[in-house]
Amino acid sequence: MLFAGGVIVAAAASADENMFGYSYGSETLPKGGLELYNWLTWRHGKGAGDYDALDLSQEVEYGITDHLQASLYLNSEYHAIDDAAPIEDGEPEYGNRDRFAFKGVASEFKYAFLSPYEDALGFAVYVEPAWSRIDKITGGHGNEWELETKAIFQKNFLDDQLIAVLNITPEMELEKGRHEHETESELAVEFTGGLTYRIAPNWYAGIEARYHSVYPNFPADVDRENWATFVGPALHYGSKRWWATLTVLPQVYGEPHEKDRSDTLHLDEYERVEVRLKTGFDF
Repeated sequence: MLFAGGVIVAAAASADENMFGYSYGSETLPKGGLELYNWLTWRHGKGAGDYDALDLSQEVEYGITDHLQASLYLNSEYHAIDDAAPIEDGEPEYGNRDRFAFKGVASEFKYAFLSPYEDALGFAVYVEPAWSRIDKITGGHGNEWELETKAIFQKNFLDDQLIAVLNITPEMELEKGRHEHETESELAVEFTGGLTYRIAPNWYAGIEARYHSVYPNFPADVDRENWATFVGPALHYGSKRWWATLTVLPQVYGEPHEKDRSDTLHLDEYERVEVRLKTGFDF
């Protein structure tokens, strides 16, 4: 599936060329610019049983002005779960499954205030409302409404040969299970960043990091429930008409721990490793 997804979109880079798998740059498409993206993310390992999930997203992105762009996403999920759920009161938290399903839709609006190529520091803001009908972890049905925002910083060095980015991302979520009557609120806070260096014409190689934390019942409760940190390599290739980025992010530490799963990782809400392939081409 990863190979097929890459081939489908590997037909055409642009101002919004993605140098990292999880971290955004501050540039936007020029007015009238159009790009197609394909996202494939493989999440593996819960420290017990077998757990594999594949997140698939198709995105169309359009430059409304030279500083503002908008996107539309169609999202799907595949879950292969076998005795990987945490045990609560003697029963697994969620069931085994082997299923592919349409997940939901999302839209994105990104505005670039400063350019890393023309100003001392690139800066952009990003807003993404989304609706999901499939739970990311369990694969079960329900409804989730999300509002994700980002502050995006980018700094280029050595005549754009070295690129550094930082994203600060708070996200509000409202969740309601399929047979539940109450809606639960949750705040997720994420920091992502990366550093990449041009090692050859069209090729960049670097490192990317991600920290994610969850605050349930926000704003009534402000206690952090769980968190995890991921660090790994990022590789990018960009030609005149298309680009591809691969990031491998193993979890290096997280809390709280479940001793029968890991002494150093949090494997309830997160996985041992994530691998993301993004490809895109423009018109």
